[in-house]
Amino acid sequence: MEKIVQIIGEYAFFFDHYGNYVLIPLFIVILITDWKVSKLNFSNLKKKILRTSLSISAIILGALIYMTNFSLKPMISSLAKVDNAIGTEMVHFEYLNVANNEIETLEDHNGKIVLLNFWGTFCPPCIKEFPDLKKLETQFSEDLVVIAISDENSEKIKQFILKIESPSIIGMQKNYQWINPEKFLPLSVIIDRGKIKERFFGRKTYKNLVEIIEQVKKEH
Repeated sequence: MEKIVQIIGEYAFFFDHYGNYVLIPLFIVILITDWKVSKLNFSNLKKKILRTSLSISAIILGALIYMTNFSLKPMISSLAKVDNAIGTEMVHFEYLNVANNEIETLEDHNGKIVLLNFWGTFCPPCIKEFPDLKKLETQFSEDLVVIAISDENSEKIKQFILKIESPSIIGMQKNYQWINPEKFLPLSVIIDRGKIKERFFGRKTYKNLVEIIEQVKKEH
């Protein structure tokens, strides 16, 4: 289920703008095809195989239609807004560094690629990806800074990260609704030279993370 949600999140712009124009007609075509197959003079085994395949396809499409229109609609709309922001200037963004209780901004990291990772102490996938983010900032230490942002109490965050492996910079920011209105986590946004370059929802493999950063470096 987590993988399906991640895939839908990856293509949020498509599902938000064109999903129903593609999924619903396909669903109808499958239902009509299934009805026609039921009328064909095939052997029972062949007919059963065909209709089972069509039924599975219909169930998958039906689930996608439901999720993209109802249960995951807020997430899709939220991520689609981020997609629309790719290539635009990053607004002034500041956060409280929980390690030193100082206010910092993205401008403090000028010259480096910034990976903003929105997370929460209550989010298992967020915690699971922290070791890879830590490894990523070590591998690209000359070019990349990872900032993990939570909107929870700073003292709670500080106590929590003592028990886990986490990126070097852990920040607290209460007002990040403009970039993640529905607060679906984890969400990562990559900024280079003040512009939003990439975003991804959910966990990526370490290989995927490296490929993304390498691509942004080429465009740096």
